[in-house]
Amino acid sequence: MIESGIYYGMSNEEYHADEAIGSTSIKAISVSPANLYFNKFKGSKSANIGTAIHAALLEPDVFEREFILDESLKTRASKEYKSLISSGMKEEHIFIGSEVETINRMVEASQLNEDFMYYMGTSGKSEVSMFTTCPETGLRLKCRFDRISDSLPYPLDVKSCQDASERGFSQAFGKYHYHIQAAFYLYVLKLVTGRDVNQFCFFAQENKAPYRNCMYYIGDDSLELGRKEMMRSLSTLKRCIEGELDKRDGIALQSSEINLPSYMFDDEYADEVYL
Repeated sequence: MIESGIYYGMSNEEYHADEAIGSTSIKAISVSPANLYFNKFKGSKSANIGTAIHAALLEPDVFEREFILDESLKTRASKEYKSLISSGMKEEHIFIGSEVETINRMVEASQLNEDFMYYMGTSGKSEVSMFTTCPETGLRLKCRFDRISDSLPYPLDVKSCQDASERGFSQAFGKYHYHIQAAFYLYVLKLVTGRDVNQFCFFAQENKAPYRNCMYYIGDDSLELGRKEMMRSLSTLKRCIEGELDKRDGIALQSSEINLPSYMFDDEYADEVYL
């Protein structure tokens, strides 16, 4: 078990190997215990691209050292690709064909955002790991900040997304419970450092053309809701661990009435059209 405190330069492997509770678990159990215990994330191509973008934007030296981008390789069935794997390269760190252009375009697009570049231009640290114990539940907690500026009063989190518009990202914001993540990170930050920060910023970067991006600052109401749901989730998790709550809770949903989507009741769909 890693002791409470702040850690710089900790590898992803070491961070994830520690059994302390991270924001991913808290977001999952906010839906239901079953969503945490029976819905393990197995990775995806877009998730791997997101990892690469994190490294390229936040730790360019790590990106240069640990990632391979080879546009000339068109298939993972090629001898050249298999040779890279046999040499010890991580499969999720190798990008080929059109994936290379996607990553390059995302990086180039991010450099056009003045607010993002200003934040990254301030002194600070990337990939900052923190470990602590929750005084309310006794659970061991951890989080890994993408970037913490020494001079700006809020942490930054980079998100690869399909739609960086306000409408599109707000939908992802709710779907993936980013308000709970923000509240959790700020909670851990306060426990570790004593800093009572009430702002959190997300840099949303599209992973497809035209590769738009935007800096989003979480609203007060959303952050407050995130705090309430986070504390409720911590309590739920503790009850599951102690056997007071069934980990299968949330699999069998409550019976209810079902109807057609509202748009099918619109007048414009009332008359059949004959061609």
